[in-house]
This record gives sequence, structure tokens and C-alpha cells, in this order.
Amino acid sequence: MEKRKKIAVLIDYDNFNREKYFPVLFEELNEIGDILIKYAFYSNLNDSTIKDKFIKHGIEPMSQIAYTKGKNAVDIRMAIEAMSLLEKDYIDCICLATSDSDFTPLVYELQKHNRYVIGAGDKANETYKNSFNSFISVDKITSRPSLKETDETKDVFVNLVKTINRIIESNHDEKGFSDFSYVILTLKNQMKDFNPKNYGAKNKQVLPFFQNELKQYYQLNKQGTIYSIKIK
Repeated sequence: MEKRKKIAVLIDYDNFNREKYFPVLFEELNEIGDILIKYAFYSNLNDSTIKDKFIKHGIEPMSQIAYTKGKNAVDIRMAIEAMSLLEKDYIDCICLATSDSDFTPLVYELQKHNRYVIGAGDKANETYKNSFNSFISVDKITSRPSLKETDETKDVFVNLVKTINRIIESNHDEKGFSDFSYVILTLKNQMKDFNPKNYGAKNKQVLPFFQNELKQYYQLNKQGTIYSIKIK
């Protein structure tokens, strides 16, 4: 079993502040580790809703005054705090909750110091998402489609199925089967925000997702404890 991570969460509250996103963020992170630090950085000192929201979710507020116009003091403060976390050896995972791609260099710097870096946000661009070890697309999870068979539901799966098909077609045996573990590992590398919940599943377990939601697209074979997958 993979060791549970020790997580620090840094929230760019000026960018990531919708109430419905916070439960999703913490639920996803709690599945992979223990959240030891929750900081939220914000500049709107007149927002009266902040206090109750932070208390509700156990977040420590980090207010920041903008000393100079045209400079994002919150981003700078958040980057400084992220780098200071490198001094805490017990923190092996840092989550940056923001869709601001200006944080991309920070992601790479944290990874250079052997930290697993998770991103979280909504409508983030693909280049930014791919800079992380993994990414939580909170907008997709909170607006996940119904599993009821409709044309709209089918459309949601198009890009996912195309990506999986390319992976299988690039590495399969003479019967068309590819190792299932290889396919999933490659899929997660190519789609950093891959999560069955994005597509209407109740949880993020991958095998049941393929056996149920994607059964019309793929055939799964099992030999012993090893699964292989083939395009139907």
C-alpha cells in the first residue's frame, strides 16, 4: 500500500474561493494523505464572508496588503510560503489551489526539491495542469454528468476515450490487448486531472469505472491478478 502523504495546502483565495469547491478539494486530498497545513492567501480585507468560511473548513487566513499597484502581492506571499515549506521535512506533498498559470515556475521548483505537487482549480489550461504531478479539476467534479445514457453524456467521454485508444494502439499484443496498469499509468501522465468522478462515477476507483461506465468501449481480461484491456 502506498504511504499516505503529509500535505500542505496553499490557497490563492483571490482565485480559488467558491464555497462548493472547498469540500471537494479537501475530500480529494484526504483520500491520498493527511492535511497538516491549510493556508489561504487573500487581499480583499473587506470581504465579510471570509472569516466564517475559513473557520468552517479549518483554514488559517493569511491576509496580504498590496503595497504597490500592479503587483500581485498575494501571489508573491504564497510563493514565499511555499518555498519555506521546503524546510519542513515532514511535508512531502504541497497542493496549490489556484488556476493562475503564473505559478508554473513555482511548481517546477518544488518538484526539484522532491516534493509531490498537486494543483487544484477550475478551467485551468492544459499546459499548467500538466506541470503538476496531479491536478484536481474541482469544476469537473462539482458539475459531473449524470450516468443516465444521453447524447450529452456520451459527448463528455469523447476526449477521454480518444486518449485511451491512442495509448492502447501504441502498445498492444497481437490480439490487441494492452496491460491495464500501463494504460492507466500513461493516462494519468497524459491527463493530470484524470478522475472517474469527473465523468459521473461515485468514487475514483479506476477498475470499476472501466467495468461499468466504459464497458461499451473496452473489453477487460483477467489472468490471475493481472488485467489487460482491448478496444471493442
